[in-house]
Order: sequence, then structure tokens, then C-alpha cells
Amino acid sequence: MDELVSRRTLLGALAFAGLGGAATLGLPVPGALARPAVGLDVLGAPNASTIVLVRLMQTAAFADQAPSANFRLWRDTDDLRAGIVSGRTLLFTTPTHVPANLANRGLPIKLLAILSMGHLFVVTQDESIKKFQDLAGKELVGFFRNDMPDLVFRSIAQGYGMDPDKDMKISYVRTPMEAAQMLAAGRTPTAILSEPPATAAMMLAKKEGRALIRAISLQDDWKAQHNGLGLPMAGIAVHQKLIDENPELLAALRAGLVPAKDWVMGNVAEAGQLAQDKMDMKAQMFEASLGHFNVVAEGARTLKPGLVTFYEAILKLQPDALSGKLPADDFYLDL
Repeated sequence: MDELVSRRTLLGALAFAGLGGAATLGLPVPGALARPAVGLDVLGAPNASTIVLVRLMQTAAFADQAPSANFRLWRDTDDLRAGIVSGRTLLFTTPTHVPANLANRGLPIKLLAILSMGHLFVVTQDESIKKFQDLAGKELVGFFRNDMPDLVFRSIAQGYGMDPDKDMKISYVRTPMEAAQMLAAGRTPTAILSEPPATAAMMLAKKEGRALIRAISLQDDWKAQHNGLGLPMAGIAVHQKLIDENPELLAALRAGLVPAKDWVMGNVAEAGQLAQDKMDMKAQMFEASLGHFNVVAEGARTLKPGLVTFYEAILKLQPDALSGKLPADDFYLDL
């Protein structure tokens, strides 16, 4: 797509915002022309595992290859798509179905690594709910209907021989924080929640003298139903332009993601402050919820079997979420 490309690399006299165009024109990018990605626009999903990339961006190795990089959270997939189509966004964190959808629609997007192996829970005040099958006949609130969290829940329900539209009563709100607030206020007994809203609901309810239980880990049920394969929910994706024109930056990402993850998990208070400074998350909430994020830093190709299983489940329930097919083999990169 020509609109995604500037021609700075091909026409060296033109100094555009750190974006080159030779690769998009089908030409090789000589090593001598590879340059730092000046002014890179990095978009982060509003998801706490994004903190791994935020931490990596603080390192000298990243800054050397992406001077003046700008980070912000993307609001929705339209916001993300606009950044990609404009040519500004070559690097972003994301729920893993989003880059697969974009790649299947013709955008040159690759999945580099997985950052979270699931952070979805059923939180309840009902002490009789101890396992997924106990939701039969219950009322609960969900969010993002027909999107990833809802599709994960529905797939698990079907795996247990349950029909979520008949065997339980699910009502939907727009966001997980709306569901968390309803649960904390006692307006619903049970909710499907992501993190950190699950932790937020439990903390808010405790202030009111009410106890909530993190009764079901959807990632644990997913693994039980899929031969131990985890739930690769969130990751980091890159545009082909970055691969072709900024190989040193790609190398910095590959070398730095695991140390960044290790720093986050080993320095929870500092990571919480970083999340508050860069991601609009309260440090206390981030710290309390971090242990429930299943944060990892593993290459997409290494986890391809789990990703394919996940994508196949989505295709069965909502084909449009992946534009109707599995992504091509070269979509999955090594770390």
C-alpha cells in the first residue's frame, strides 16, 4: 500500500520522520542505508502487559535505534489502523487477534512476541461458584460482546458442553471497568473481568465491607481444554517496514524484551510507577494486579501451536474477527 510509505531511504535528500520506502517499492534496503527510526510512533494496547515494551523503551539500546520515539495508548482498533495506514506506527502492542486480522486484510504486519498468556477471570460474590460448570443457571455480566474476552468465555463454555446463551444469563456492558463497578457496587453477583478491573472490583468491594472471590481463571480452563496450550492473549507486532529498514531496532527488541519482562516482574513498585507515568494506570492497582497477568516474553513462532489453536477457536465463533482465515506462516516471527 503506497500510502504507507515515504521515500526517504530511496531518495536520501528527503528527510521524512524516520520512515524509508525502498522495501515497499520492492527494492532491497542496503545495510549502509539502514538508519535509526527517528520519531517512531509506538502505540500500546490499554493492557498492563504493555509495560514490558514501555520498560524496553527506557533502555539505551532502544533509544539509540529509535531516538525521540513517542509512546501512547491506542483507544480502539480504528485508532491503531489509522496509525498504521499513515505510516507513523511500525510497532505496537495488541490483543493477538488484531494483527492477524490486519495481516489477513493485506497490511504487512507480523507478530513478534507474546506478552501475556491470559488475564481473564470470573469474579463473584457467590461462594457456590468454584468451577466453570457452576455457572449453569447463574446471572453474570460480560463485556466486549463478540470480541476476544467474550469469545474466549464462549469457547470454554462450549468445551464443557454448555450453551452460554441458554445455560446461563449473560448481560453485557461496554467496558470491563463498567462490569467491575457493577460488581463492586453489588448490582450484579458475578462478572467476567480482565485485569486490572478484576483487582479493582475486589479492592472497591472490600472498602465497602463486601467480599468478592476470583473464582475461575479462564486461562486455566483454556489450558485444560487444549492439551496444556496456553491462552496467548496479548503481544507485540511490527510492520514489515521496520523489519526491512530498521534491522538494528528489531535486534534491540529481540534482545531486550526478556530482560524488560524480568525487570518488570522483579521491580513491581518501580513498574507500577512507570505504568502510572506512561499508561494512566494507578500504581497501587497495577502492583496488586500484576501477578494475575501471566506476563511472558516469548517469540510468536515458538508459541505458534497455541496461537493457531486460539485463532481456530475464534474462527469457529466469529470468522470476521480474523477476516475469515488463519494468518500465513510468515506472520509468526522468532524472538
